[in-house]
Amino acid sequence: MLFRVGRTFAVVFCVGVAAIEFAAAADLSYLQAPAPAYVPPSWAGFYLGGQVGYGADSVRWRNLGASAFFSPPNSLTLDRGSGVIGGGQLGYNFQYNRLVFGIEGSVSAADFDRSFASPYFPATDVWSSRLTWLTTVTGRVGYGFDNWLPYVKGGFAAGNVETSIQTNPFGIISQGSAVHSGWTLGGGVEFKIAPQFSLGLEFMHTDLGRSTDINGPQIVPGAPESYGVGLRSNSIMARFNYLFGR
Repeated sequence: MLFRVGRTFAVVFCVGVAAIEFAAAADLSYLQAPAPAYVPPSWAGFYLGGQVGYGADSVRWRNLGASAFFSPPNSLTLDRGSGVIGGGQLGYNFQYNRLVFGIEGSVSAADFDRSFASPYFPATDVWSSRLTWLTTVTGRVGYGFDNWLPYVKGGFAAGNVETSIQTNPFGIISQGSAVHSGWTLGGGVEFKIAPQFSLGLEFMHTDLGRSTDINGPQIVPGAPESYGVGLRSNSIMARFNYLFGR
């Protein structure tokens, strides 16, 4: 009888100790450190890369002089061209949580070239224009979705435009080269293929305003040829960047 009581007591004691240990373990689970918060991939820091693509532009010629040798005074002549554009970019990103903002500078060579017959009588003249290079300084704002970064950008733009008008029967030519300045606006998306490398695609619209590009020969006494030329362009370029310090 005494033996049975002792054995029962021992079993009850062991079950009680096990229950206490289980409860204590359950309570301690609440004291464990929480899992670390998710930290999105960083886009912050300097980056350096290249870009290449295709673009198209429209050029507006306005006769500013008193001469009507190539076109009527104050007439507006339009033409369009396209070509390859490519160069490099350097920038710096700041990041707050998933918001990414920064500044970028780019320089690109361009070959937006075209020649066309004069729309004016006798239609034997040849008009030509060419965008040779384009540079931009822009701000960027984006939002990081893990390895994806969609963004918008905009700012200052400048480029060199070469122009000429030639009349074939007389061999007379008016030509010029001028640096235009204006603005650019666009956006794109980048994707990290590795912690320090990204690929992207970008679209940009640029307006270089109007400059007095051509001050031609004085064909008519006291009335030199003079044209103001304005240029707008659109381009889409593939980009790659090396991200420093990742």
